[in-house]
Amino acid sequence: MNDKVEYKGYWWIPNNPDRAIAGVITYLPQESITLELIGSFEEDESPMSAFLRKKHENTIFGITSDSKKVTLLNCSAYGSLNLSCPFPIIKYTCQYLLIGDHIETLEQERYFKAYVKFPLLSLWCPPRALTTSVTFCEAQKIEAINISFNTNRDTLCGVFINENTQLNLESGIDYDGEYYSPKIEQYTYLDIKKGSNKSISSFLKEVFIYEQFLSFATLQEIRCSNIKLFCNNECQDLKNGEKSFSPIQLMYIQSDYISPIKKQREAFLFNYESIKSKYPNIIKKWFVEKNDIAPIRQHLIDSVKYKRVFSSVDFIIVVQALEGFCSRFRKESNLTDMINLLIAEFSDIDKLQGDTINIKEVVDSRHYYSHFMDRKKKKNILDGYELYKLTVKLKKLLVCCLLNFVGFDNNEINMILKNSNNRLFEI
Repeated sequence: MNDKVEYKGYWWIPNNPDRAIAGVITYLPQESITLELIGSFEEDESPMSAFLRKKHENTIFGITSDSKKVTLLNCSAYGSLNLSCPFPIIKYTCQYLLIGDHIETLEQERYFKAYVKFPLLSLWCPPRALTTSVTFCEAQKIEAINISFNTNRDTLCGVFINENTQLNLESGIDYDGEYYSPKIEQYTYLDIKKGSNKSISSFLKEVFIYEQFLSFATLQEIRCSNIKLFCNNECQDLKNGEKSFSPIQLMYIQSDYISPIKKQREAFLFNYESIKSKYPNIIKKWFVEKNDIAPIRQHLIDSVKYKRVFSSVDFIIVVQALEGFCSRFRKESNLTDMINLLIAEFSDIDKLQGDTINIKEVVDSRHYYSHFMDRKKKKNILDGYELYKLTVKLKKLLVCCLLNFVGFDNNEINMILKNSNNRLFEI
């Protein structure tokens, strides 16, 4: 959801459902989830007492003016006091907003499926859900444009991560049927299916891992933009014996996040079409071995985030990721040996051919910026633009390491880097 959401309704805490207070919930994407109550959850409380008593609430339930169930989680009270007002105005800032269900915690197991949208996923893996044909008249002018689509969701690729989890890339269509100005949007989304009921927390963990995969594939930080959950308690029985499940919207605040820039597919590290045959094995390895690769993967994502200014921290992040990769998967413990090993391993990668990496500069700069030792003790410390150039070279080496980890050989890595026009590979 990219637009502001606002609901009026009644609100209460789970252990006191008889004390419902009128109020408004407002969601501003990537900014805030705010609940404003006209009154307090305690009976016969003065405005002063309510203001002084305001506290954290783990869970707040609500029912909106259009009869939607709402859950707010991790709610902290804030605000100011107006002594001239005969009733208290209590405000809460909340971490999670769930529209369509009441749950006490994120750990409550009741959801069996999630639809997840990500920025750029449709560009990374085109949905191809629309069919367009053009008819020309004799004068070679366009006579008609016909657009058709199937409202059924098509599975582009399905992968079983384990016996309880399946990840599908599916195409979808949003159609606004207004007669004079119809709007059609096609998109690709991630469908997470479970063999048994699971918690929101477990779904969020898998969303996070897929966010990191897309961030790696597109070479920019990706966060999900929309999550719809489905549970057996929120459904209707149809006449044919089937069930219609009502989607439950989950929204939460993702701090320190900059929306990705829409780039051409050529600027990605790779796209779905270029790795289609290997995608099932790649995504399974990414999920199954998530713990071994987690810190290295996160450091790479941190290194490709948009930053206006380069600093020594950016250098340290990349070096630590290379150290982590070698210590876990190459069993080297000395930084000099690590860098030498990786340079030799990827010596046939064209994008690395012109990179001369001075190992002493890597080691001395790493020790200096990590431990703040006396600069006089290290002769090969870089800073400024020279440190930036070294970081770019090491970052390319790190990308090769991650590509190797997910299953690409050097010939495939060479082709991936050749076909990518991302500025990451430029100095």
